[in-house]
Amino acid sequence: MPARQLPRRAGNLPAELTSFVGRRREVREIRRLLSESRLVTLTGVGGAGKTRLSLRVAADLRRAFPDGVWFVELAALDDHALLPQTIASTLGLRDRTARWPVSALAEYLSDKHMLLLLDNCEHLRTACAVLTETVLRAAPALRVLATSRQALGLTGEHIFQVPTLSVPDPGRHPPTAALHQYEAVSLFLDRATAVKPGFVLTEANAGTVARVCQRLDGLPLAIELTAVRLRALSVDEVLERLEDRYRLLTAGSPGVLPRHQTLRALIDWSYALCPEPERAAWAALSAFSGGFDLPAAEAVCATGEVTASTLLDTLATLVDKSILIADEHDGRIRYRMLETIREYGRDRLRESGTEPAVRRRHRDYFEQLVEQARDEWCGPGQQRWMARILREHNNIRAVLDYSLTEPGQGEAGLKIAGALWFFWIATGLTAEGRHWLERLLELEAAPSAWRNRALWVCAYLCILQEDVAEAEPRIAECRRAAERQGDTESVAWAVQLSGMAAMSAGELVTARAQLEDGLARHYGCRDDIGTIDVCFYLVAVVALLGEPHRAAKLCEETLARCDSHGERWLKSYMLWDLGLVAWQLGDCTRAAASGRDGLRLAREFNEQWAIAFCVELLAWAAHAELRHRRAAYLLGCADSIWHRIGAPLFGMRHLLRYHEQCTSGARSMLGVAAFEAEFGKGKQAGLERVISAALEESTAQAGPDASEANGAVLTPREIEVAGLIAEGLSNKAIAGQLVIAQRTVEAHVEHILDKLGFSSRSQVAAWMVEMSTSEAEGANRR
Repeated sequence: MPARQLPRRAGNLPAELTSFVGRRREVREIRRLLSESRLVTLTGVGGAGKTRLSLRVAADLRRAFPDGVWFVELAALDDHALLPQTIASTLGLRDRTARWPVSALAEYLSDKHMLLLLDNCEHLRTACAVLTETVLRAAPALRVLATSRQALGLTGEHIFQVPTLSVPDPGRHPPTAALHQYEAVSLFLDRATAVKPGFVLTEANAGTVARVCQRLDGLPLAIELTAVRLRALSVDEVLERLEDRYRLLTAGSPGVLPRHQTLRALIDWSYALCPEPERAAWAALSAFSGGFDLPAAEAVCATGEVTASTLLDTLATLVDKSILIADEHDGRIRYRMLETIREYGRDRLRESGTEPAVRRRHRDYFEQLVEQARDEWCGPGQQRWMARILREHNNIRAVLDYSLTEPGQGEAGLKIAGALWFFWIATGLTAEGRHWLERLLELEAAPSAWRNRALWVCAYLCILQEDVAEAEPRIAECRRAAERQGDTESVAWAVQLSGMAAMSAGELVTARAQLEDGLARHYGCRDDIGTIDVCFYLVAVVALLGEPHRAAKLCEETLARCDSHGERWLKSYMLWDLGLVAWQLGDCTRAAASGRDGLRLAREFNEQWAIAFCVELLAWAAHAELRHRRAAYLLGCADSIWHRIGAPLFGMRHLLRYHEQCTSGARSMLGVAAFEAEFGKGKQAGLERVISAALEESTAQAGPDASEANGAVLTPREIEVAGLIAEGLSNKAIAGQLVIAQRTVEAHVEHILDKLGFSSRSQVAAWMVEMSTSEAEGANRR
């Protein structure tokens, strides 16, 4: 691995689908502002290119942020209360506490050197301002880059008004060859050649192209919408139609339209040029939030002017006209709209009088999808269903919001939110699940099977957050109502949850009785997922009560049930159970093997609770095998995950003695300083590195790496500076690359030389190359 690739960067910036044109001065200025301010907001009218510009700046600054550059798309989010959960989910944070979400997020970010890009903040301006101020106060190395049509209004916020692209002066006629220097012309030509290969700027059309760009005020979105017209029109015809449309808007006066009206006129024109089926589809498709695929479009749009047989052609035409954007995900096409285009479509949908029917069809489609996912969850398609529900998360949020705001739709919302119980738990979105369920339960108080299910799901989430006081009245209500209605499935879950509540309180004997009763009831209902779920808790309780052989038998039976159904999510938990029982029986080898098997499955679902359990177990096994450095490192890894998800060894307080024995034993054998060093390295490791370390997949990933030398440990920032030294960069160049002060770089260089015992930059460069080479050779040997 070349030195320049160390260390790996985190983040989630999307790939650019089209070329980025111009904006050099803007990129340079925004980078400068971010070096001086921790909050920079890009403002400007819709279609000015705020998002695209922010993404380019963020991509350029990747190297400057060891903890990553993270893009949080807010356009599809309508509920301000879900803002912190949305950001946390983007960062991979799975908080399972009942803490105020903003506090949990701020705590997580407190030691991160990260750039957070919040896109489309205007409709959540107040919530974004509160959250941004909170996390910036808590996290001194965090920087925020926001895009919004209006500034957030915070002290210290630097505002950058995104200009439109440069256009030729209407009073001048530059030579044809000189037109390329104008950004608007360059963008028009780039997009024009994409739809009409062979289109070139000539003496004959240069003036017309310049005039088109002037009439579009240099707005990037307007230029992109106009360029696609060259499929059917000449550039002269495009200009003629633009002049006609703007003349109508200004009543024939020579006045210039405000830029927001320029864009609106362009979208109006695009809409007017669409035949009626395309207009109807455009309006109906605006009901989707965060994108859609063909089956979803067929369910929502295939009525009236749009038929199932013509819809695919209609979608293709809307893509050609830049109304829709088509992306490929896992071999399937998914469509989306830019937010400005979607807002226009929603206006047309409201005006059409069809909005209620369209939103009901949208609700019905996702209700059916969620119920199907629930019915098929205990089977081999779990990963596929999880990926699909995650893709449709914004649509599901829109449906739940519709259920809360549209009279008479509350029961449907209860049905959907309750059916998603596995999703709220497996993704760590316990706070969001409670948010929806509590609001829907308050709204829809009439007894029903869906209310029963919503009650036990909400109680389950409360228990996972260790908020037993809120769980217990819901469990009691669920059981009473379900028994009256003969809803045996909900009764079984209520009984199980009573056992889990007792377990959380440390009342293991009571917990065992309730969980055994719950198991019998799930079995009687033939509820396989309930049977497996309750066994995870029951096995642990039985083992902790001193019956490891009985626990082992129950665990083996449950694992066989998982295998017979192709169930893998809960199997990761059962494998941890199996490891715990083996540990209690003194079989350290089997305990470690089960822990690794469980960890591999938990990784498939990014199930961080199960990952933490398995890493903790592997730390105990390492200590038993006298691998004390590894034990200390894995204890640090587990601690970082417990901290990330905000949960201790849930309901397993009796396990703390194993944790404490491992910790004190490793500290005693290594000495306090060595233990704390290894523990600290484990705590700083990223999640994927933690998993690789626990599975011993690669020594380069699994333990001490190029940050160690001569007994000294370099910080992630010092490793980064050392890598840039190896590339031959001066202190000034490094400061520019990392967006930090030159004096800060000089201090880092001094620390590196001191820690490594070197006297020159060339020695640092040679050491970095040597470290990279030895890692590569080690990987080859393995």
